[in-house]
Order: sequence, then structure tokens, then C-alpha cells
Amino acid sequence: MYEDRVSYGFPLPEGEVCPTGSFRLSLGTGRSEWSEGLYRIHGYTRREVVPTTELVLAHKHPDDRDAACQFIQTLARDGGQGSNFHRIIDGKGREHRVLTVAEADRDGTGKVAAIHGLTIDLTRAMAIESGQAAAAALANAYATRGLIEQAKGMIMGYFNVGAAEAFDRLAGHSQHANIKVSALAAQLVAAADQGHLHDVLRGWPPTLAPRQQGSGPATTRKPQ
Repeated sequence: MYEDRVSYGFPLPEGEVCPTGSFRLSLGTGRSEWSEGLYRIHGYTRREVVPTTELVLAHKHPDDRDAACQFIQTLARDGGQGSNFHRIIDGKGREHRVLTVAEADRDGTGKVAAIHGLTIDLTRAMAIESGQAAAAALANAYATRGLIEQAKGMIMGYFNVGAAEAFDRLAGHSQHANIKVSALAAQLVAAADQGHLHDVLRGWPPTLAPRQQGSGPATTRKPQ
């Protein structure tokens, strides 16, 4: 009855699965039946430990223990179904990020007598996804920087100014137009691709840099 389920998930490589384990907790005895998978998630083999409510809670991350205890109490009191995303510290001290989905079982009198469910170990999947997100953010940062550098070069050529003043003009127009510098740079690059960059830059107000409170009027150089 408590066989392990196969759980596939993004962004695991092909052929990998999320470790899973099933359980049934008897509220009357406090004893729990675990599948082999749940023993492995907790860092044990069968017969090393006797699963109980106390053991289950002892392996919760200290910051997640109260929520896990409340999760069990709510199902025991109200019945129904629920889920809890939390952390487990296994018998070897390793942290696992898991999702437990559980359902209350009622006896013949309608009283909640047990809780059964499935725990899915998402640790590796989350690590892979975090790594991909970090790589995507880095790639986006480099792409954004490249757009800004292109836009600066266009401004330098049109206004015959240096790199610092070109960025000041870009940042100044960004502020006055209420648009991000990166988005403005992308607009300039797109305008250049479409052949009307000069028309766009000709319409810029004579703003050198973002205005600071108490500063005097900005100065500009006319196009050469």
C-alpha cells in the first residue's frame, strides 16, 4: 500500500526523478508506516528507526517545525486534505526541501483516525532551477549592458560627446521620459536598425543628466 511513486519534474534532466516516499500516520498510536523512499529521504534504511510523530517532527528544520506540527493538528482536527512545503534535516545532517501532500482518514464513526500521504523531495530540482535562473539573470545582465554600450556609442556619434556625457544624456532622458535606461537603450538600438535613429535623437529635450535638487540648469552641446 505504501509503495514509492515516480515523480518527474522540471527542470530535472531526462531520466531523473524526484525522490518520493509515502506514509500513513496512526493518530491513536503515534506510529507511522513509511515506504522505502521515505526512509531514504530521511537518511535511514528500514529497521534503523521506528517512525513516530516525534521522529517526524524532530527531522523538520527548526524554522519549519511549528508549521509542520500545525499541519498535522489541522488534519487531525478537521480532516480533509492539505499540503506543506518545508525542509527536512536527514539523519546525516543534510537539508532537503520537500513537499508533503496528505489526506485524513476517518474511521467508521467519522472520527479522523489516521493521516496518509506522499512526500516529494524537490531539493535537486530546485537547485537546478536556481542555477538556471542565475545563469539567465547573468546572461540578461550582459545583454542589457551590451544594449546600453551600443546606445552610448550612437549618442556619442550623434552629439559628438564622450562616453561619460553620452551615458549622462541616456540616464537624463531615461529619468525625464520615466523609462528604464535599459529599455531606452533598446529603443535606440531598434531605431538605428530601422534607419531613423537621428529622428529619435533630434526629438530629445536638451537634458544632459538627471536633475538633482538644487542644481542649476543642465547644459547641452548641439549636434555637429
